[in-house]
Amino acid sequence: MMSVIKQFGPNWFTTVMGVGIVAGLTYTSPFPIPFQHPVGEVLFAVLNVVFAVALLLWFMRWILHPHEALDDFRHPGRALFYGAFAMGINVVGNDYLLVGTHILNSAMAIEISKAIWVAGTIVSIFTVIVVPYLLFTEHDVKQHEALATWLIPVVPPIVAAATGANLIPYWGGTNSQFSVTALILAMFGTTFFLFIMVSGLVYARLVYHKRLSGEAAPSLWVEIGPIGMSMGTFSTLPVTTHAILGPYGNALHALGMAFSIALWGVGVWWIVISSMHTFLHLSKRGEGLPFHMGWWSYVFPIGSFTSGTYALGHLVGYPFFTIVGLVQLLILWGCFVIVFSRTAHGVWSGALIQWRRTPVRISAANARKPA
Repeated sequence: MMSVIKQFGPNWFTTVMGVGIVAGLTYTSPFPIPFQHPVGEVLFAVLNVVFAVALLLWFMRWILHPHEALDDFRHPGRALFYGAFAMGINVVGNDYLLVGTHILNSAMAIEISKAIWVAGTIVSIFTVIVVPYLLFTEHDVKQHEALATWLIPVVPPIVAAATGANLIPYWGGTNSQFSVTALILAMFGTTFFLFIMVSGLVYARLVYHKRLSGEAAPSLWVEIGPIGMSMGTFSTLPVTTHAILGPYGNALHALGMAFSIALWGVGVWWIVISSMHTFLHLSKRGEGLPFHMGWWSYVFPIGSFTSGTYALGHLVGYPFFTIVGLVQLLILWGCFVIVFSRTAHGVWSGALIQWRRTPVRISAANARKPA
């Protein structure tokens, strides 16, 4: 157990993000599917267990192995995954609103969701400031090392914005609701423009340096995450801010629809490019796709984009995005089943986190490497 605690890094919170996003999207699918509520509830229970275990192991690591925990911030790759920690918190809080209100006392679930959202917002602001600052001043990186994983610490504020937009009506009076809305828009602005800058670096790396390796190829899918959360934020705000932005409702509705549809197009482009990289490495011309924890990039970003599609469909009220959202959910489930089962196998075999004296090797020789 002590060995597991010592090895447990913030990258493991990608599992929390993945399970949580699939649970919420399955339960709230606007296109009725068989057993969506029981399956969503089971995944919600699994999410709580996974999050509790991950939080306990992370907390114990800081107590028992503070040097290793601090060393994460000194490493330009491991430090990025504190963004996964922040996003995992926000996803759990959002699921208490989407799923928890239907299986627990509704008022209690909403208060839990709000409390977790506040915690997630604080951690999100911490990561978007501290990790880039360390990258600017302490970490030694080269231009060819620019990957979409650099988005992980700057994306959390927009995840907090998208999930917080759902909670706006539950913050009491109009003054409180306006304050939360202002914070949400500020966090959106922070992440969106950082997203554009980091994406520029990633695009330049793809153009001027050799192609991504099979190990790094899953990282491209991270680009889709902030696009989906941006869609979710601007598609939800027109619906949840009537009490405070009533006079601007029509303009906000039109802006949200136009902005979100435009972003949906950008997201489709990234999906096509990312898919081509994936299939390239599955072909004879590629290097294969060795399994590692970075494969959760096939889950949460697709889930984020699907979440944005759900919100956009709810805003425009036409069936196109409802049908597209179902297609995306089915693709998400395919990715989730593969990644979740490979992760469970990797944990059980001791290949992803060593807890056996003699680990049972799985097919990927480099299974323990982070994205």
